[in-house]
Amino acid sequence: MEFAEARATGLASPPEVDSPRTTILTFTQPRLPHLPAAFKSTPFIFALLTTATVLIHGYHPYAEDAGIYVAGIELGLNSQLFPYGRDFVTAHTSWSIFAPFLAATARATRLPLPYVLFGVQVASTWMLLFSCWQIARRCFRRPSESWASVLLVACCLTLPVAGTSLFMMDPYVTGRSFSTPCILLAISGCLERRWAQTLIPLGIAALFHPLMAIYAGGFLLMLMAAQRSRWIWAAVLCFIGVAAGAALQISQRGVEETPAYIAAALTRTYFYLSEWQWYEIVGILAPPAMMVAYAVWRNRRPMPPHVRSRVALCWAMVLFGGTAILVSLLFSHPLSHSHLVARLQPLRAFHIIYLVFFLLLGGLMGQYWLNKFVWRWFALFGAVAAIMFLAQRAIYPASPHIEAPWTRDGNGSRSSNPWTEAFLWVRANTPVDAVFALDANYITGPGEDAQGFRAEAERSSLADYSKDGGASAIFPQLAPAWMAQHTADNRLSSATDQQRVERLAPFGVTWIILRKSAQTGFDCPYANAEIRACRLPAFAPRP
Repeated sequence: MEFAEARATGLASPPEVDSPRTTILTFTQPRLPHLPAAFKSTPFIFALLTTATVLIHGYHPYAEDAGIYVAGIELGLNSQLFPYGRDFVTAHTSWSIFAPFLAATARATRLPLPYVLFGVQVASTWMLLFSCWQIARRCFRRPSESWASVLLVACCLTLPVAGTSLFMMDPYVTGRSFSTPCILLAISGCLERRWAQTLIPLGIAALFHPLMAIYAGGFLLMLMAAQRSRWIWAAVLCFIGVAAGAALQISQRGVEETPAYIAAALTRTYFYLSEWQWYEIVGILAPPAMMVAYAVWRNRRPMPPHVRSRVALCWAMVLFGGTAILVSLLFSHPLSHSHLVARLQPLRAFHIIYLVFFLLLGGLMGQYWLNKFVWRWFALFGAVAAIMFLAQRAIYPASPHIEAPWTRDGNGSRSSNPWTEAFLWVRANTPVDAVFALDANYITGPGEDAQGFRAEAERSSLADYSKDGGASAIFPQLAPAWMAQHTADNRLSSATDQQRVERLAPFGVTWIILRKSAQTGFDCPYANAEIRACRLPAFAPRP
């Protein structure tokens, strides 16, 4: 009877032999005789785990890349927005159905966009954890080991993927919020050799993030070769990857890149492996090295089907990651005649590798170390969760940990971040066709917390150095405008009023955002403890 109740929770299973040489103890759930059956069910556990994951990692709907993606959704809901510099809004979102889909969702549900975004963040977190569970239950025999896999991924979701400028999952909604769970579901289908369950999620991922879907397709091909031990196929796939990089590089020999684009491409140090710090190099080499060690060790012992799945994933990660590193080393250099391969970011392949690596690592820890020792479970996952929580608070120190839609209002009076407060005032008190200028590096300023002006203020602005520079590094046609605009708004707060007018007037700027310490004689109808919003005098209203 005790085992039957524990089995209902999905956290225990009868002792079983992993191989002729080893017997692994299992984690046995204490009896819970007074809880309703619903509280012991897998759906309830996933709901609880999703809630805990959001609480650990936070939610910042307009920060970092979300400032680009959300602006695209807002444009889909209101075509009058962003009359100036619209190309910087549509560059990323025009390649997928992300923005149209969420705009249509907001219209269909008649919910304000902030509530739609929060709902998508929760749902995509649930879906990612569920897809991890689907892989884990094919790689580990005992439910306790599968839960250890999911728990470790849940605790590490906002871990940076080496030096790629990616998180395993963002604390905001982007195209990866949809593509990542779909890619993991495709891997699960591939492990079962169910091709409909592989191709359909991969196709959906391609609709939301084509580049990540291409890399996922390469990983799945490598996984199929590893499952069948077709190492010649795997070698051919590696050769095809390197040959594709060479072909792209050769195809650009007659193409001359503009100085503006070269400047934009060089701002993205994460494009180039040669520019990474030593600890980032360790971060990209350690997971494949650990997986090689495990796979070689495990190949010496009898392997039941679930272990073969693990080992196949290990070899797929090693070969796929090695190919990505080789392509980057050969064809992605700061001084290369072409930066085409660099802007395709082959090292993004490690986004998939990191997710699968931590999933396998968690299950192996559950099998060989956690076992039935409850205190080890609490110690490990409690410590990792606490570290990740503190890391997120350090990244967004001036913002609420969870920027839920009901914690702010239209004029910003309930926002604790002074930059967000100012941006919301701009949204409520300036005309839709207003054009703003901010310091080129405003998004990296102290207390700004990488909040995107366009997405929060819903107003046009000159290009900044950080996010618009990233868009220009990927889309060369944006580079000339980016260079001219970010040069004009560089060090805006330290310039004189005359310099501001001379530099900004050619771009039709009507408003500027300055730090509170900036010296100015302009009319500034809004100011808070950190910044102020000022009209340029040529556009000040007449008495």
